[in-house]
Amino acid sequence: MPSLSFRLAYIQASPIRRIAALLDEARRKGDIISFGGGAPSLPPPKELIDYITVLLKEKPQRTVSYCGTRGLPELRELIAEDLKKHFGVDYDPKTEIIITDGGTEGIFLALSAVVDKNEEVIILDPTYLGYNEAIKLVGGRVKKIPVTVENGYQPDLERLKQVISPLTKAFILLSPDNPTGRIIDPEFVKGLVDLAESHDFWIIYDAAYKYIVFEEKDTWPDAIPGAKERTITINTFSKEASIPGFRLGYATGPKEAIEAMERIKQYVSLAPNTVGQYALLKFYEDGIKDRYLREVVIPTYKKRRDLMYELIKEYLPEARTVLPKGAFYFFVDIRYYLEKMRRDDEEFANRLLYRKNVVVIPGSHFGDMGKGHVRMTFVSETEDRIREGMKRIGAYVFSYL
Repeated sequence: MPSLSFRLAYIQASPIRRIAALLDEARRKGDIISFGGGAPSLPPPKELIDYITVLLKEKPQRTVSYCGTRGLPELRELIAEDLKKHFGVDYDPKTEIIITDGGTEGIFLALSAVVDKNEEVIILDPTYLGYNEAIKLVGGRVKKIPVTVENGYQPDLERLKQVISPLTKAFILLSPDNPTGRIIDPEFVKGLVDLAESHDFWIIYDAAYKYIVFEEKDTWPDAIPGAKERTITINTFSKEASIPGFRLGYATGPKEAIEAMERIKQYVSLAPNTVGQYALLKFYEDGIKDRYLREVVIPTYKKRRDLMYELIKEYLPEARTVLPKGAFYFFVDIRYYLEKMRRDDEEFANRLLYRKNVVVIPGSHFGDMGKGHVRMTFVSETEDRIREGMKRIGAYVFSYL
């Protein structure tokens, strides 16, 4: 067989995708309780489903046809209106917005558009596991800033100053955060914008969970003076509309950056999902989006979050974590228990699945600072199953103590 690409030596298979495949198989075999993947467990608004059904029946050819690489113009217009309403930021829907195949493609397109070989991209540690591999795929180098449970997983501006170099090309900011649920301190964002201006690098803002917030509003970097011309913001509909299978998101940024992303997208995925885009036109209609988030998504997930927090304290009293202000996850420091069990977080997760049929994600997958932690999502299961899953975890842990 001919040789494969050298790029494969730089990247690892996503453990989240491996677990997703495992869960697909496991669902047929037994009672698996998943605190693993971050997929919404709620159905999308009924209006979206009804609208798609009507479109497929009445206008099938139009509904499944190609669209332009940037996506439907009318959807981009609605996105611009929505972002202006909620975050006070102005984007030209013709030149500063592109529809992407989910946030994952948006991140890859942004990095491909701005990062050259051997240039440096700064990320936090721990952070979303997809960044590290995407940076390496485009030829960049990863630099990391550690964050810890002791300071609420907030990054330190002085640490950032120390790692910036002449090769720094971008900083990736994720807020609300995966895996920690942290919402970024506004003062850090202001300092980040100042540093990006003075050192001339990009801010890639991953806003995947921008509407999944429970107590306070997030700080939108583009709203800070001087930030817009050097910020590319990545968004996804997977979380806020509960449609991860449609693989739809969007990116906003300066005209030149969006043009560059469009040129690359032409040869990566050609054009975004047309059926899903038409459904999203309905999502923005008659207040459906805001009502769905306000009346269904946030109350449901907040109740599950609060329950899991109480159960962590009950069943893992020596663990340390931070009550997430946004996103879908608890990042739990279980080093006390791992030391007693003589296990690492990877072994812990594997044995927990084998013995108790409960899925958690090893914290080490999110960076070196994640070692000794596990990530647990609170959105994938009902309250009764969250209670049962935490009870199983407690029983597993205390069988070793």
